[in-house]
Amino acid sequence: MSHAPSPAAQASAELSQLNMTDIQAFVTLLDTLNVSRAAIRLGMGQPQLSTRLARLRRLTGDLLFVRGPGGVVPTATAQSLEAPARELLAQAEHFLAPPAEFDPRRAHGTLHLAAPDYLDPMLLPRLAGRLRAAAPSLALSVHPLTDDLDYAQKLADGRLDLVIANWPDPPSQLHRLPLMNDELVVMMGSHHPLAQRSLTMQAYLQARHAAPTAMRPGLRSTVDTMLARLGHTRQIALECPVFSLIPYVLTQTDLLLTTGKRFTDFFESSLPVRVTPLPLPLPPLQYYLLWHPRTRRDGPIKWLREQIAACVRPSSPYRCSSSTG
Repeated sequence: MSHAPSPAAQASAELSQLNMTDIQAFVTLLDTLNVSRAAIRLGMGQPQLSTRLARLRRLTGDLLFVRGPGGVVPTATAQSLEAPARELLAQAEHFLAPPAEFDPRRAHGTLHLAAPDYLDPMLLPRLAGRLRAAAPSLALSVHPLTDDLDYAQKLADGRLDLVIANWPDPPSQLHRLPLMNDELVVMMGSHHPLAQRSLTMQAYLQARHAAPTAMRPGLRSTVDTMLARLGHTRQIALECPVFSLIPYVLTQTDLLLTTGKRFTDFFESSLPVRVTPLPLPLPPLQYYLLWHPRTRRDGPIKWLREQIAACVRPSSPYRCSSSTG
């Protein structure tokens, strides 16, 4: 035995069918006070407009419009609904509108970037130069990228905006932009006995090495992980928590440092060190930018991604234009 739906159920069903076109029809009729003109302005026939008004009348329990001289006249209920109806349309327009074009010169606030400290030492100076020239009121906060940093959660909740990483398998929910590849090389003091001849695999594995301090006990570095896959180990004689200090250590010791060529290029021109190819078939370091999907259309973050990408282009190794293109 079937039962007729209750008035409340009927109203709920009607409300679920209400859409912004119904609200637009109501507001347009308020503006024109003429059914024919309102239908023309809306691009629909009068029967369609009448159907939408009938739904609104059922929902409100009011006629909303009555016949008047030359058209229709809104009831008191219709007049009371005018402000919220127009506000709904304004909110919908704002919701559906494309994001406003980002103007870096007018931007304020702070963007948060996490990055490892073994990157090209000139990346941050180049990036800072671009930001100061193009967005003088926009601040950048750089966070250390450590193994215990829950960067995926920080990207999700907005505590980080971008991450530069070289891990092979970041969380699949994050967006990724390939940034650069960096060839692994070996750096040593120019006084080192191995600096005057070609470095062999045997000599490399028998030498003593400097490396960044492990982020937690037992954790292998990227280089040691790759060496282990080939069945090799190396002897770490010095661990340093500040990667950029290790080149200075090399000038006073017989240690070797294995790192990316972009990192060594800077120090090779300013310190008594020698850089030589790595005598083992290790793949290059692959860096990329990570961000959360919720910020895909965020103007400042999108702009910062473009600035970082511009600063790693090989065409400008030590300087970046302040152009925002």
